[in-house]
Amino acid sequence: MKKKICVKLKVLPPFTPNLKTIESMLHLEDGPTLAKLLTKASNQGILEINKLIEGDELKDNIVILINGKTIFDLKQELNDGDRVVIMPLAPGG
Repeated sequence: MKKKICVKLKVLPPFTPNLKTIESMLHLEDGPTLAKLLTKASNQGILEINKLIEGDELKDNIVILINGKTIFDLKQELNDGDRVVIMPLAPGG
């Protein structure tokens, strides 16, 4: 029997289709990865995956946090209760 996990996803513009921040709870099967989460969120219209991924890598100027830590690897495994935030890189001053 496959175990499902629940992940909280927050996506900030400009990666959302309607330019509003979207928060959603998504359920994933065994072996959940960041790539699988992004694909599922894209299929549900939560984010525009073509703005995030080029080939099999993240585009520049994107910050993805999992439980507050910056992640660059799309193969990063996810755990039940993880919080994922996708936002643009903000220029510093």
